[in-house]
Amino acid sequence: MELTTTAQNKDTIPKNPSHLLMEEYLQNLRRLNKSEHTIKNYRADLLKFFQWLEHDQKLKIEKVNGEIIGKYKEFLGNGGQIHQEIVRNPDGSTEKNGGFLNWFKNLIGKAVFKKRTERYLLFFQDAMSVSSRRRHLSSLKNFFEYLKETHEDSSNKFLKNPVKSKIHAITLKEVDVTPTTMITKEDFKKIEEQTFRTNERLILYLLYYGGIRLSELCSLKISNFDKTSRTITFDRKGGYVHTLVIQKDELIFKNLNFYLENTNLVGDFLFQTKEGRPYSSKAMYNKIIKIIERAIPDNQTTTKITPHSFRKACATELYMKSKDLLFVRDYLNHKDAKITQTYIDKRTLSLKTRRYH
Repeated sequence: MELTTTAQNKDTIPKNPSHLLMEEYLQNLRRLNKSEHTIKNYRADLLKFFQWLEHDQKLKIEKVNGEIIGKYKEFLGNGGQIHQEIVRNPDGSTEKNGGFLNWFKNLIGKAVFKKRTERYLLFFQDAMSVSSRRRHLSSLKNFFEYLKETHEDSSNKFLKNPVKSKIHAITLKEVDVTPTTMITKEDFKKIEEQTFRTNERLILYLLYYGGIRLSELCSLKISNFDKTSRTITFDRKGGYVHTLVIQKDELIFKNLNFYLENTNLVGDFLFQTKEGRPYSSKAMYNKIIKIIERAIPDNQTTTKITPHSFRKACATELYMKSKDLLFVRDYLNHKDAKITQTYIDKRTLSLKTRRYH
């Protein structure tokens, strides 16, 4: 057997049924306004899985089950090489390509021709960390869930999602990197009911539904809000310009319009002092704490809610709805999904899961 170490060009990967399903899935993600960064990650994760499945396991995608996913999880954890084997005839043609020799062989019958097998290195997989494996398996889980939903009425190929929740789902870290108290739905409702000024309600909604950072909240401008598309385009931490398709857009833009119509603002900053300057982070922090303590007077000793608690609640609620860590990562504008994991409240997630078991 001949070993060829030159890796196959990724652009030459044939469009087999698995790749066609992937393209269909990625197109659906675009329709759902997923970021190109997220789509790129999904493509890379799926292509790696397809190559392992085809060349290591010699299986088609509809044959994938929980056992196969378990083997793939081990491969990601241990690392290794994936090769493609190509059988060549003496004239250089492949089994698939045919060529003159295949034609001649068919013509004269069962003649014996010496063949050779070449091995091409497709990729070398380093051993993945636990968090990277979980993110990778999360991509597969969402892909198979899409196949299950879109094929349930037309075929029996993808009746079950092979990436089982109990075995392969994301396990969140036991302890947050930043031990932030998460605001509960009940406490948010209390605060909302005791908040009557429109500008203060707008602050609450942007924190809770937008997951916006305190510094970003202070820097928001009226011109950042697009009333036609109901989106917010603004500078995020690290200097990135981000267009946020925010939750509860109707509620937020309704309060925004009322606020702008009934407030004499100087300049473009959304939340500003009497002089027209933006709030400092410290001033905004104190303002939010006052809003919280109006509804929960003993907050400092009991609930201990801070402005960052709203961002943690936003992350947790989004993850419980979508089960898509990459989506939550992009929504919160994190560079790494590992950071996003620390924002999702493990206790809340456990209580939610327990209700269904």
